[in-house]
Amino acid sequence: MIRLRVEGLMLEKLLSLALKEGAGFRAVRREGRRRMILETDARGAKILLKLAQRFSIPCEILEKRGLNAAAQWLKRRWTLFLGILLGAVLLALFASRVWFIDVEWKSERPVTHAQSEILDMLAELGVSPGMPRREVQTDLLAMELEAASEDFSFAGVRLQGVRLLVEVAPAVEAPEVFDLDSARDLVATADGIVLSVNALSGKACVEPGDVVRRGDVLIRGEERISSETTREVAALGEVLARTWVVTEAIGSTSSLERRYTSRESTSSKLELLGWEWPLWEGEHFSLQESTVEELPVGGLFLPLRILRTTEREYVDTRVPVDEEALKTALAGRAEAMADAEIAALGEDVRQIVDKWIDYSMIEEDRLRARCVIEVQRNIAGTGASAGGG
Repeated sequence: MIRLRVEGLMLEKLLSLALKEGAGFRAVRREGRRRMILETDARGAKILLKLAQRFSIPCEILEKRGLNAAAQWLKRRWTLFLGILLGAVLLALFASRVWFIDVEWKSERPVTHAQSEILDMLAELGVSPGMPRREVQTDLLAMELEAASEDFSFAGVRLQGVRLLVEVAPAVEAPEVFDLDSARDLVATADGIVLSVNALSGKACVEPGDVVRRGDVLIRGEERISSETTREVAALGEVLARTWVVTEAIGSTSSLERRYTSRESTSSKLELLGWEWPLWEGEHFSLQESTVEELPVGGLFLPLRILRTTEREYVDTRVPVDEEALKTALAGRAEAMADAEIAALGEDVRQIVDKWIDYSMIEEDRLRARCVIEVQRNIAGTGASAGGG
């Protein structure tokens, strides 16, 4: 349906001529003495427009509806649909390939391979960004990765859209193997007070309550086989002791604060293509802050400018910091270092007994925070061979 507006005199005569030529009208409405609104189909609109042009009568299409209007709209915007079709084709091509390869380690144990090395392994197996998804056989690829290195205990491969996710777990380290015929002692790995001794192989050299220093022999690698004869063995066992982890953090009780004086100085120079001509030389201070202002002179085609530098004098003054805030910060740093040391001890740590922090001035304006954590841990470690330790 097409709605038109006709303006002029004797509009009924124009309407009558259109009807005689085969036009049909759905609605006719007058809007004033010289204006008429008509609704007709495409054929009627064509006849009416032709007659209006013949008699020089203004006739304007106000609205098009229905299939004809839709066809006109589609005709005007054919490039839009071509773009949508092209975008759909490109999207289908993009989704049919693997564009991103990510590697994730599925373990908290330390890894021996970098992600780049895993990507290199995948490249050797023919897997790289841009390859078709249909060529990725995830199960086969996982088995090939596990076979490629003995450092992997698990390898999994998953396709997630255009992303290939490779999950790798490092191999579990084999437990330490003790050779009873290879003689050795177990010595103290840290200073402490012995709480208990459990000698599985060898002779205990300490007992609960003893104070030991790092390097002292705890379990000697020898066993008695008769009343007069001993033999060398690999000492095995555990010695639980009270030990202390001590860390320190140091900070200053004052800080430098910049304070400006009332003194300022200005200097300027003329610059053109790297050449400089001083215009005014100002005063310089031992401690100063400089601000440079550019003033164009020559405009766009002549890069001539004036550089004006303003110097402000300042002095550095030491001001005290908030002591409580400093103590809190130093305590946090010392505790973090102590926690890291305890974490590095691993399974040897049995229990954290106590923790405290003390503060002391070590210089005129330097404060030390000392963190002490009492830990019960196994301090028996490998030492020299029996007879030598």
